[in-house]
Amino acid sequence: MYTISEVSKRFNISQRTLRYYHEINLLIPNVNHKTNYRYYDDAHLIDLQIIISLKKMGMSLDQIKGMLEGIRSKNTNHRLENAINLEISVIDKEVAKLMNRKNKLLRLKNGIELNPTMISFDIQRLLEYITHNDINKESTFPIQNFSAEEIEILKGLPNLDDPTAVNRDMRELLQMIGHGISKSNDLLEKQIYTKYLKVVPPLFNYNYNLEKKYFDVLEESASKEAKVIPFNQSFFNYVNQILVKFDERRH
Repeated sequence: MYTISEVSKRFNISQRTLRYYHEINLLIPNVNHKTNYRYYDDAHLIDLQIIISLKKMGMSLDQIKGMLEGIRSKNTNHRLENAINLEISVIDKEVAKLMNRKNKLLRLKNGIELNPTMISFDIQRLLEYITHNDINKESTFPIQNFSAEEIEILKGLPNLDDPTAVNRDMRELLQMIGHGISKSNDLLEKQIYTKYLKVVPPLFNYNYNLEKKYFDVLEESASKEAKVIPFNQSFFNYVNQILVKFDERRH
């Protein structure tokens, strides 16, 4: 048996809260009516862990009360298993939140690395984009624009919002383009074109028409709102300038 003081210290929860849980019949301890002291057994501790876990998941006390009534069992092991499963659910939810925060930070880091000329206004736009928008690759190539076979190819494209999905050659190409937008020269343009031929056509299975159609869709989207980091109108203008200059297919 555990006193209310011992339970309070073990779970880092105030005695006032434990008394309140008793008052609303959420966690009813054993009471010594001579001393009016509250005592808790192992089953109470398991229930308290379940209550704490469900609160972390955002449930109200009324909801928790109904949940407890549904999962209580005379079998202590069963109750313990329920508590463990709920705590795992809480951990999974917290991990998902942390991964979401990590991915947002990586997107910001990636956007800055791929666009060395980014100014404070661009960074603010990128922050707003990351904060308020979920990345949806499907919206990049809507089904009405491409055949089912083409979409299968496009699904294999690297997600530029995920730094772990961008290989070294792609990163170098994007960084070269970022430098070229601010300060270009003939040598850099030729290097960009050479790198482009190495990196981009294989992604489209050397299907030039698909490659062009895909970037046309991206450019149209970028002219309205930059949705794919670091694709914006300056990016497309510069790349098109290089491709027209060196690529015979575009003449």
